[in-house]
Amino acid sequence: MRGHGRIAPALGPPFKDNNLCVSLLVLLLVCTCVSSSQGVSCSQTSCCNSLQKTLQLTRLLHRESTALLKTYKANQGEGVELICQAQSEGVPEATVSGQDWAERLMGTHVRLQEFAPHLRYVAEQQADLQPAASPLLNTLAQVQLRCPHLSGRLHCLLQLLLPNSVLEPPGPTGQPLLPPLNSFQQKAYGCNVLTRFRAFLFNSQRELKALRGVACKRRTAPPSYTIGFHRH
Repeated sequence: MRGHGRIAPALGPPFKDNNLCVSLLVLLLVCTCVSSSQGVSCSQTSCCNSLQKTLQLTRLLHRESTALLKTYKANQGEGVELICQAQSEGVPEATVSGQDWAERLMGTHVRLQEFAPHLRYVAEQQADLQPAASPLLNTLAQVQLRCPHLSGRLHCLLQLLLPNSVLEPPGPTGQPLLPPLNSFQQKAYGCNVLTRFRAFLFNSQRELKALRGVACKRRTAPPSYTIGFHRH
């Protein structure tokens, strides 16, 4: 899409005191969910059951991300469709790539991790602009809370399908380095992140559906992979 050029994002202005509490609460809840999802024993579920639950959660998160994008646009004022055409730098792509189902599944897990700091930054931006009880902030928080659960589901599925693979933690470059943005740039960046995130979840649903009857079949020698986090 053509827009107003490419926008380089960075750290915004200091938050207002009342909205800082909202941001810290969301971050604390997300960290709690990550910790709890990592403690789940993946060996206690079957491959088919794990795949089905992962797909169900992906569908739910896709529906919520669709509602989130609609709410976000409704809160950005006039000309939002034109603003959303401006492309921001550093936002993860919505595509899932790979030579086979195993690489694409790993790519889905990695891409979800790449979106996490961008979603967090959008929430921080909006916490500085919206009242604490804003429906937009509540929806952003809900989506952020579901992401660690989906990551945990994908992690379990990978362990079941590719037991010889090594899951590497994200590197320090996972946190986006974002410069101060003016009002137009903030709106465009948030719209870019949420639009691509929704498209990514749609693509993830398609990849998970394709695994039915393929990935959960008995494998005599599962391939070994190293699952890392790509740099932008």
